[in-house]
Amino acid sequence: LLAVSCALATSPRNGHLHQGICTRDLNEWGQAGNCTCVDNLQYDPRSGLCLDTQPVESVLVQGAVTADVMAVGGETIGFVLKSKTGVNYELILQTFDQEKIRTLSGMWFEIQGEPLVIQSIELKNRNAIIVERITVLE
Repeated sequence: LLAVSCALATSPRNGHLHQGICTRDLNEWGQAGNCTCVDNLQYDPRSGLCLDTQPVESVLVQGAVTADVMAVGGETIGFVLKSKTGVNYELILQTFDQEKIRTLSGMWFEIQGEPLVIQSIELKNRNAIIVERITVLE
């Protein structure tokens, strides 16, 4: 396990929007069960993104979580953790965890998960974590 305080010490995977066809179902993460990806990328049903296939270590980050965040052009997942050092991470959560976080918005959490950088148009590179474990610290 790798503890992170100011920036990701491990090299995160890169996430790209899918450009292919997706199934019409929704999984427990609120994403399509499967989509086609290009350029040797692999679809990740947790994030709904096409990811590179490099291995990555799990990270552990603490900070305040805000729910229902809005951004220009809709480029946000809606859940953001602001670390103690001021770095923002978008949180990719299962749908049942999203409901819990909405009721606890503003509290401090410890988040463990897989780091990635989402490639997007307006914000370019967005730090994100596919959440594997959530602990309330308050």
